[in-house]
Amino acid sequence: MLNGQAELYKTLNDYVQAEPLLVKALEIRQKKLSQPDLATAQTQNDLGELYTATGAYDKAARLLQTALETRKRLLAADHEKVAQTLQALANLNKQTGKAAEAENLFRQAVSIYGKTVGGEHPDYANALEGLALFYSARHQYDLAEPLLARILEIREKVFGPDHHDVGVSLDALGLIKFYQHHCAEAVPLYLRALIIWGKIYGEENPWLSADLSNLAICYEYMEDFAAAEFTLRRAIRNDEKGLPPDSPDLGSDLHNLGSLYFTMRHYQEAAPLLRRALDIRTKALGLNDRDTIQTLETYANLLHFLHRDAEAKELESKVKFGQKSQ
Repeated sequence: MLNGQAELYKTLNDYVQAEPLLVKALEIRQKKLSQPDLATAQTQNDLGELYTATGAYDKAARLLQTALETRKRLLAADHEKVAQTLQALANLNKQTGKAAEAENLFRQAVSIYGKTVGGEHPDYANALEGLALFYSARHQYDLAEPLLARILEIREKVFGPDHHDVGVSLDALGLIKFYQHHCAEAVPLYLRALIIWGKIYGEENPWLSADLSNLAICYEYMEDFAAAEFTLRRAIRNDEKGLPPDSPDLGSDLHNLGSLYFTMRHYQEAAPLLRRALDIRTKALGLNDRDTIQTLETYANLLHFLHRDAEAKELESKVKFGQKSQ
């Protein structure tokens, strides 16, 4: 009961509510038993994952190592539950900068799932995803990309083309293409993902804006400025309907549209967008944040083109102050 409630809170990223429930569940089981059983190991695994997510790495390590030992003792060494804890330990090592250990643990988990459930199962795809995201975080895109393509293939086969998890895979693969400037390959992936998110969340949900923003950057990279403008305007409309007026996400999309107009030499249209983006980013992130400095620099350059040199110089002094404070 307590574990189920805690898992719901974990799914919602409400760790404050989840932690005491898991701690209480673990205390109850430990009082009843002289040795940990499988249910205790599951609670330790869940609590260890929570502590990894909240940065309590020492607590996470102790719990996950104990869960792993219990599961290996009571189950086969290549059991799925062992793989689950190996994945949790891999994520912990990833967060604490132990790359070699993390990669080895991710690979062990993938191998176990491949043997137990097979290479077409969603659990195998999830294990592959952990390894792929590990490579992506380390900018090893050549290793991440084929894994993400395989995950997408599995999920499409198991769930169908419009499932949420297929959308997640399309986004992940699109982002890898985006990072490598393979925009012609990224665009159709983002377009497919947007169709899925539109069906699930609605066409005007700000959830779509991250994909729209990356899609627009791809269009700009491909010099399809009309498509980039249309896409960014859609992202901004969604942001304005669903986010607070000082949201950094809105500030980012305003900055991108302003920068696009600057590139297109539509200086008068660019100015109010960049001014608004600067106000939002300064308020939400502070003057010393790199995103704020980015908008300060872009807006100052634009002001020179508009022959507003005094204003530009004032902003440039703020840029220098912000850079010194970083």
